[in-house]
Amino acid sequence: MCGIFGCVGEQDVSGKIINGLKRLEYRGYDSAGICLNNTNNSFEIIKSYNSNYPVDVLKKSLNDSKIYSESGIGHTRWATHGMVNNINTHPHLSFSKKTSIVHNGIVENYDYLKKFLLRNDIQVLSQTDSEIIAHLIELKLCCKNEIEEAIFSTIKMIEGINSVALMNNLEPDKIYAFSTDESGGLVLGENDSYKFISSDSYALENECEKVIYTEKNELVIVSRENFKILNKSNLSRQPKEIYLKENKEDKENNFLNQTELQTHFIMEKEISEQNQILKKIIDKRIFSDSKDSFPEINKHKLLNTSKFMFTGMGSSYNAAQYGSLLFENLLNIDSRSEFSSELKNKKIIDPEHTTLFAITQSGETADTVEAINNCKNQGVNVISILEEPNSKAAKNSDSYLKLETGKEISVAATKTFSSTLLMCISICIYTASLLNINTNLIVELIKSFENIENNIKKVLNCCDYDYPEVSKLVSTTKNVFLIGKNLTYPISREGSLKLQEISKINSNSFIEGELKHGPNALLGEESVVISIIGPSNNINKSINSLREIHSRNATIITISYCENEEISSLSKYNFVIENNNPYIFPLLAVLPLQKISFMSALNLGLDPDRPQNLAKTVTVE
Repeated sequence: MCGIFGCVGEQDVSGKIINGLKRLEYRGYDSAGICLNNTNNSFEIIKSYNSNYPVDVLKKSLNDSKIYSESGIGHTRWATHGMVNNINTHPHLSFSKKTSIVHNGIVENYDYLKKFLLRNDIQVLSQTDSEIIAHLIELKLCCKNEIEEAIFSTIKMIEGINSVALMNNLEPDKIYAFSTDESGGLVLGENDSYKFISSDSYALENECEKVIYTEKNELVIVSRENFKILNKSNLSRQPKEIYLKENKEDKENNFLNQTELQTHFIMEKEISEQNQILKKIIDKRIFSDSKDSFPEINKHKLLNTSKFMFTGMGSSYNAAQYGSLLFENLLNIDSRSEFSSELKNKKIIDPEHTTLFAITQSGETADTVEAINNCKNQGVNVISILEEPNSKAAKNSDSYLKLETGKEISVAATKTFSSTLLMCISICIYTASLLNINTNLIVELIKSFENIENNIKKVLNCCDYDYPEVSKLVSTTKNVFLIGKNLTYPISREGSLKLQEISKINSNSFIEGELKHGPNALLGEESVVISIIGPSNNINKSINSLREIHSRNATIITISYCENEEISSLSKYNFVIENNNPYIFPLLAVLPLQKISFMSALNLGLDPDRPQNLAKTVTVE
């Protein structure tokens, strides 16, 4: 999940690398570091850790040092091997200190290679698997004259999906890089004065009009003059350039309310953007004047589908579960959800009549990309739902649907989650129209969107709900349980995930009926239960569940679709969302849960934008 960024130029590159790392910080912010080649052709390494904003600290240290360099590599880390400290922070040096590397991935045969190095009297100083790559390259250089040969030999030795950028004192004005990722793990870009290498295209959007994607096991040599791309046979490849399509609409989607909302928390801004973003999707996909609201999708393959599958990880999986239930309920077609980490190794039954919706905001989530590849190789029609069109998931799918939320910076998924739910609804409406089924239900569903803007405004308006009181209660309790059923169950999962991620609160989600099969034992005065009661639920059975919870002295918070005297009497707080459509209500019900998790984090003195031990994008398995 780490971020790699390198730059070679005709002027000082340190500022460019810092800017690149800042845009890559969502991939990991445990620590950050930079290696610059100084005028004496020796390395200057500066590291930063012990801060939620390590790149900002790194920038200050660089400004103080006044180092001038025309080549350098940088790294922002999400820790997998080794604690967060200075010695484990990248870049890492080889035993001779002639090679410096930054790394993203996991060396799966680390233990074997470490023992191999020890047998050659090479000490591994850090706890990371990354350091051994530097030593292996240096060891090969001791036996071979050509650095390219040494790197290719090292590629053969390391197992797993790994991306590496390195510098060597033999050629200090060059950056060498490779990736063992099947889908390519690095991106190249240039402008008039600089050449860049990055973990993803997002870090290059402010610098380049077009980019080049590397392929598996290729060696890239970045110099002032050009990019040289070599395969394992040492043959060069003519790079194919892809334009970065960032239009005005994309830019407008980022921080839509930053002038209106007085806060320095990105998560709060992104929560507040949802009304405008969802309206845009509704206008484009549901109330579109176009005869075809989904031109990206192959209609023949969709009509040939007898089974739908949805996949994702984290919030994306919760959205996938909702999508699966939605399709099953509305279309009466076999539909199920799978964690990407499981789906990537599964055999698909009847793949020719299966369509997979792969949900991944970044398009770079390793497990989801692997699941896409596994399904596509078996003949499944794969449609990815994402925000980044220049991503691995987009490139490897048969087609992709862009969420058009703008870049989501905060680690916690908010606007991308709600947008994904809405995209699932839109696709379901589209599929129903193609199949000409459930027309009355579809008409009612479309009609329910007419008042959704007012619904969202009310939910997001702090004055209308008891957010401060509820978040104070939630943040001071021992256990928080969220319950739902059918279409509201994925929302309870998402609410629980947000409390875990952002507020570090011990929360769990259950199907409503499951509460009495074990979790009841944990209920008491120090427990809070948040019950999501939607229009598709049997309200009488939900009330019975609330009575049981109330008898255990647990505090009840409800999010319900209508005013109900008994629900209000059993609940300490009842958030009413006035939308009685069972398919839209879950989309609205997640919004107060986002607000509660955000405000609970603030109550606990936590930074909601930088939750501990997490990264925005999980690019390792």
